[in-house]
Amino acid sequence: MENLEIDTETLAEQPWEETLEVLTADMNPENIDICLLTDRYREYISELEDFDLEIPAKAVRISAALLRMKTLALAGDYQEEEQQEPENPMDFEEDEMIEEEEIQEDEEPDLEVGPDLEVPVKAKPKRRMSLNELKDALDDAMEVKEKREERRELREEMDDPVDIDEKSLNEKINSLFSRLNGLVGSSKEKVKFDQLLESKDQEEQIEKFLHVLHLENDRKVDCIQDEWLGELEVKPREEEKAAN
Repeated sequence: MENLEIDTETLAEQPWEETLEVLTADMNPENIDICLLTDRYREYISELEDFDLEIPAKAVRISAALLRMKTLALAGDYQEEEQQEPENPMDFEEDEMIEEEEIQEDEEPDLEVGPDLEVPVKAKPKRRMSLNELKDALDDAMEVKEKREERRELREEMDDPVDIDEKSLNEKINSLFSRLNGLVGSSKEKVKFDQLLESKDQEEQIEKFLHVLHLENDRKVDCIQDEWLGELEVKPREEEKAAN
């Protein structure tokens, strides 16, 4: 890279923060040129490819974030150049001049001047910033990117079809129903949900609860909960109890 002597293989093993420090070694740390840094970082990525070195996913994210920052910065510079010579809305070509009739004083509408409106100013992207500001900005950008990827992976997992062994599921439900009938004696007609559990871990609680809901949907049991968030009890229906 121009003006810099960099050992790409050694740099590839360093954290991304140190990589930025090396690539900006000849810059004022309080006045980093984002555009120049972006070009250097892309060149660094290219050298990794030339050396057949593994390119970390984080390095790719940083390169993308820098490129976006460079694009926004250049767009901001372009807008500022255009705004240096604002057009006067009252300047017309001679052939565009329109003659207006004079309005009589007694026909002038009574207009009230409203309050001044303050237009919110959007922060302009900066072409230069301190090295610490840059690190913080990139850290935030990567955190957002990682969260987006996690959500995307989660959506893909949710979209994947789930293979359910219906025979195994029915066996588990029937086994639970048999256990329920075995626990119901002549002196009691309902069983506490906790009595249907074996290990009582959270996964088993969820599985058994779903099985109970299946039984209730099939009109084989009734679920009883006398109060909000109270203890859940399960009662076999009379016809099903008699059949067993």
